[in-house]
Amino acid sequence: MDFWFWASIFLGLSLFFAVLEIFVPSGGILAFLSATMLLASIVLAFQSSPLFGGFFMLGVAVSIPVFLWFAFKIWSNTFIGHRILLQPEEDPALQPNTELIALKQLIGKQGVARSKMMLSGQIEIDGKRLNAISESESIELGDNVIITSVDGINILVRKVTASVDVPEKTATNKTEQEPTIDDPFA
Repeated sequence: MDFWFWASIFLGLSLFFAVLEIFVPSGGILAFLSATMLLASIVLAFQSSPLFGGFFMLGVAVSIPVFLWFAFKIWSNTFIGHRILLQPEEDPALQPNTELIALKQLIGKQGVARSKMMLSGQIEIDGKRLNAISESESIELGDNVIITSVDGINILVRKVTASVDVPEKTATNKTEQEPTIDDPFA
């Protein structure tokens, strides 16, 4: 038997151990055997002849990445692949954040400040109370505000200088009115 025959046998064993490592986790033992067999096959190919060794190594350099891509493509559909890789519909981090989407839809809407906002406070938009942060200036209770942006869960608002028709929430009796708290820093 010639060296090229043994080089081909070792290359086949290397591919076999690589596939076995992908489908049967062994903690890297099978991967080590695969790499050792691959190195041995290249050495044997060069011992056959330098020309054959060069072509053999070029063929290995091209075929191994293609082979591994194909094996991982198949592996992701196996039982072990499903257990290790999360599917997008199973991973909560990959699901759209409906709360953030709803907040971003508020950009450009106008409302009323429901507390004095030195930096942050409450606003009311469409009958809903939301915590918000003033962009730069303090906003007084009852001032008209507009949502300028949403940064994460922070709603940034700005005082509207022109009068805007925003319906004020009116209480029918004194017990339903919300208490107002005087600002201790004013």
